[in-house]
Amino acid sequence: MSEVQGTVEFSVELHKFHNVDLFQRGYYQIRAGLKLPTRIPHRLTATVVEQTGDSSLSSACVHENNVLSRIFQILYRNEEIVMNESMSFRVHLLLDGERVEDALSEADFQLKLDLHFTDSEQQLRDIPAIPVISSRTLGLHFHPRRGLHHHVPVMFDYFHLSVISVTVHASLVALHQPLISFARPGKGSWLGKGSLETGPDQTSMSLENLVFGAGYCKPTASERAGCRPREVCRQH
Repeated sequence: MSEVQGTVEFSVELHKFHNVDLFQRGYYQIRAGLKLPTRIPHRLTATVVEQTGDSSLSSACVHENNVLSRIFQILYRNEEIVMNESMSFRVHLLLDGERVEDALSEADFQLKLDLHFTDSEQQLRDIPAIPVISSRTLGLHFHPRRGLHHHVPVMFDYFHLSVISVTVHASLVALHQPLISFARPGKGSWLGKGSLETGPDQTSMSLENLVFGAGYCKPTASERAGCRPREVCRQH
């Protein structure tokens, strides 16, 4: 079975945070992380691309492949904070070369957005330790040829009623023979038992046939290119 390395890049933009009815004044932060199922061998890197909002308290940063927005203070009801922060998640995946489109379409990409809060200025000295108070997860319905382009307001739970507006773009930016090592799932996985050390089987299918052949360009009516909030969210 041939294997190929695909690279998908997700661009996430946080636009505005709106306090609908938060009941506590204090310091808030949004944390964003991209999640993939462990059955797919992958490597993930996160970077802060741009931030133009007020960063007097802190700047956006990356911690354990999660992007931590700047800290912002909420004092009034219906207060609106302009975030204007952009981040990038780049994912390298090891894929079955005979079903690249299906594997990417079926990949369960998820964007997890956490709302963190503290009312202690002293706790701002240890930003990663600021506790999470609400969480939302977006299911990202990525299609390898159409990509993903969506803008959505994400509302946190009733007890922390607030909204962050988010734009997500995603594209397949590379498809080639494996160049890096991947941690592989256990035996019996859909990817098989081969190893990168032996190299992929380059005789079964060329990359040109993979990308442009009839077997690759085969859209189905059931595929969705948008993203929507999941109905079930986790609150910590």
